[in-house]
Amino acid sequence: MLDSIFEDYTGKKEYQSVIYGKTMLSMMKDNASSDVKNLLDGIKMIRIISYKGEAEDLCDEVLSIIKQDYRLVSRITGDGKVSNFYIYEPNSSKKDMSFVMTVSGPEESVVLEIIGKFDVKDITRLSVIGQKQ
Repeated sequence: MLDSIFEDYTGKKEYQSVIYGKTMLSMMKDNASSDVKNLLDGIKMIRIISYKGEAEDLCDEVLSIIKQDYRLVSRITGDGKVSNFYIYEPNSSKKDMSFVMTVSGPEESVVLEIIGKFDVKDITRLSVIGQKQ
C-alpha cells in the first residue's frame, strides 16, 4: 500500500490530496444501485493525489513501490498521457486488496488508491456513483 507516498505528498505545494473514509463512502451509497452499495460496503478508503501538470516523479515513485507486489491490470496511452491500473490481491482473505491507478500527462498527473475487500471487476461500478439509476 502507498502510505509513504500519501504521507510525503499530502500538503506538498502544488499537490492536492483527497481521502474518502468509511463515513464518506457510506454517504455515497444514497443514490447508488444495490451492486454499488455492496461494493462500497467493502471499501475502507479511497485516496487521491493530483498535480496540475506532469509529475513523472510522483508516478515513477509509485511504480517503484508497487512493482514487486502488484500486477498490471491494464495500460492506456494516448494524447501524451499514460494511465496504468494495478491490483494487489493478498494471499489471505483477512488482508485488504489495493487497486492503484496512475495517470501521467502534460496537463495533469493523478494517483488513486482504493483499499478494501472487493473484486477488481467491481471497480468499474464506482464510475456510476451519484448518477440516477
